[in-house]
Amino acid sequence: MSTPANPQLQPLLERMTWPEARRAAQDGGRVVLLPIGAIEQHGPHLPVDVDNRIVVWLCNEAARRRPDLLLSAPPIHYGFNEHNMGFPGTITVAIEHFINYVFDVCHSFVRQGHTRIVLLNGHGSNAMPCALVARRIVNESSDALAAAISHWNLARDLAAQLRETAIGGMAHACEYETSWYLFLDQAAVKMELAVPDLLERRTDYTWADLMAGDGPVAFTDDWSRVSNGSGVEGDPRTATVAKGQQYAEEELANLIRFCEQFKAMPTLPRRNYTARGQDENPHYEQ
Repeated sequence: MSTPANPQLQPLLERMTWPEARRAAQDGGRVVLLPIGAIEQHGPHLPVDVDNRIVVWLCNEAARRRPDLLLSAPPIHYGFNEHNMGFPGTITVAIEHFINYVFDVCHSFVRQGHTRIVLLNGHGSNAMPCALVARRIVNESSDALAAAISHWNLARDLAAQLRETAIGGMAHACEYETSWYLFLDQAAVKMELAVPDLLERRTDYTWADLMAGDGPVAFTDDWSRVSNGSGVEGDPRTATVAKGQQYAEEELANLIRFCEQFKAMPTLPRRNYTARGQDENPHYEQ
């Protein structure tokens, strides 16, 4: 059960002074939520800031509800997006630059005293790089743990109940993302321009679906090759404000629950079972 929000605690790092930021990092600090998005096309009916808008809202709202546990950091707006560069409005960052940049941001929090960092990702192609950043933080820190979550994974059980689009058709600017944006800013969605664009499965092993999981083979083609010109993958016409609100509350609840458990997770000592570490492990069976 989540504890009530403490009105004396500032939930947003960007609004803090440096003494306040120091207090937020003391004793291992609050769990840092780092929203990571992208600027890219989302069909003819949605703005290009979809991925940023969702994760920033999630991180800020979660921290507002649990400022005793969470600290929301300013977002990383741009992501790895080479496959979408055939569509106007898309910005990409080279994958090696993206990984190093996100790592530097996360490592800054570790240097400040925080020991728990959650990368909340809003863009599909950021998922693997963000997971690598989290692994690198764990590998290169003595007491800090980092985890990466693509926000839609926090709502898959709910999506199985709500979705009206067939499996393989909830992937981009779709029923799910359009519902989210309708909830956040209904006036900014041009539903009269929403068109279905359900891509054919090209092999028995490759498909994309945010809410049902991707196929067993990792494969992402250039989007201009596979899209029918809309940039959509799915059927946004089935989106509603009510679905968006349900997704928002479900993801908030699961994000906070995970962070409670992540904060409580002990950082165990490293052990060396190699020949060089035998003296450090006298109980190791030789």
